[in-house]
Amino acid sequence: MASTPNPHRNDPCPCGSGLKYKACHGKLGASAAAAAPGPASRAVLENSLQNGLNAMAGSRPDEALAWFDGVLSRAPDHAAALHYKGYALCIKGDFDNGLPLVERGTSLDAGNADFQNRLGFLRYVGADPAGAVVALEQAVKLAPRMAEARSNLALALRDLGEFDRALPEVSRAIDLKPDLAPARLNLAMVLLALGRFGQAWPAFSWRPDARMNLRDVAVPNSIPHASALPPFAANPWITLHGEQGLGDTLFFLRFAPMLRERGAKIRFWGDERLGPMLVRSAIADEWHATQRMPQALDPARLMWVGDLPNALNVGDAFPPATRLVAEESRRERMLERLTSTGDAPRIALTWRAGLPRRGMAVLSKEIPLDKLGHALAGKKATFVSVQRDPRAGEIEALESAIGARVHDFSATNSDLDDMLALMNVVDDYVGVSNTNTHLRAGLGLPARVLVPFPPDWRWTRDRERSPWFPSYPLYRADAKGDWNAALQGLRNDMAA
Repeated sequence: MASTPNPHRNDPCPCGSGLKYKACHGKLGASAAAAAPGPASRAVLENSLQNGLNAMAGSRPDEALAWFDGVLSRAPDHAAALHYKGYALCIKGDFDNGLPLVERGTSLDAGNADFQNRLGFLRYVGADPAGAVVALEQAVKLAPRMAEARSNLALALRDLGEFDRALPEVSRAIDLKPDLAPARLNLAMVLLALGRFGQAWPAFSWRPDARMNLRDVAVPNSIPHASALPPFAANPWITLHGEQGLGDTLFFLRFAPMLRERGAKIRFWGDERLGPMLVRSAIADEWHATQRMPQALDPARLMWVGDLPNALNVGDAFPPATRLVAEESRRERMLERLTSTGDAPRIALTWRAGLPRRGMAVLSKEIPLDKLGHALAGKKATFVSVQRDPRAGEIEALESAIGARVHDFSATNSDLDDMLALMNVVDDYVGVSNTNTHLRAGLGLPARVLVPFPPDWRWTRDRERSPWFPSYPLYRADAKGDWNAALQGLRNDMAA
């Protein structure tokens, strides 16, 4: 059971009101304890619960927790107070204590569709998509017209790789609530995973208004962005705004040459690690760092890079990765350093990308080190780790599994141009999809991609090769997350 601050009477109240505890929530507790069972007592509890909900709505979870604790001090089995206290703790990142309270409160009021929906979503962000589906299916059964529950159900089904089941759920959610933004993005991701790219791009670019970008809430969204291409005859300039991660930006920049074919000059506004590389590679004519807004920015000529497929109406076309050019001096230095490690072939390795999933709905990709190492064992090669931030002992564990030295080049991740130069001189690359995968594609060089289940949409759900990266062999974990067959395929290919 989670705990919240238990102040003394003259301490400041933890809700942040500025009052002493005895004059604020301490007074609430005394009133509740003194109240006799009956309508008056219920009114006090419901009023306290509503105050907690108001605090939640105002993004004040600590204050909300104090109100919910006040209710629970008088009614320990109050379903709503348990449920919302758990929700407040989850919002604060405390899933270990919060989720059990959400589940307990929901079990005490099992017919509450809103509770089932929230429980399902929290299970999803807590990396339990199967448990999420159970709760969300119950929410849909209780409230068939709850669009949010159907959209969340589609989200959880996506994580289980059940894209065909997800599609009707998210489509129905949009029928019920056309302006439900998460459902629009869910629809796009389901269609992309199904390989229905031409249908997906309009949903992928949908937004409630021109200031928003549903795909990446971390980037500035107070500036309107165009949803259609401007004319280039009188003014050839267009500003492409980077979004999502480095790899995503590089991926969508493959559409930039189509703008040049229409007479555009391209200004890139985004991650400064990309800017010099894009100008050197003739992808952009100029660049501006994320923190430095271009002068006299015209919203009609400002576009998110992820909007390009829809704006260009590419349908099911698959342009190749944008060609990147490494700095020759860096390339020579990296080749000299690499040559000193051992003989060719020199193979770069990564085994993890993304962020841990616990408590946040983000993409995470990882393969067990022992399995990767055993697949490479016996291969006569020089192995190079380019894993970003390897954990203590990981490289040693990989060396043990391979039975060969693994040279640590992980520090190269701190300079994207250095990594581009390194990717330009290694003979092969084996790893989960990350920025390095896109750098290799931009250099026109091969890579062997380890694809977890469910797959990122760029790798499709079941094709032998991705139409976006047709030269890359794919090695897929199965629906149960088992890598054995995939890594046997990798072992065979490496031996050949």
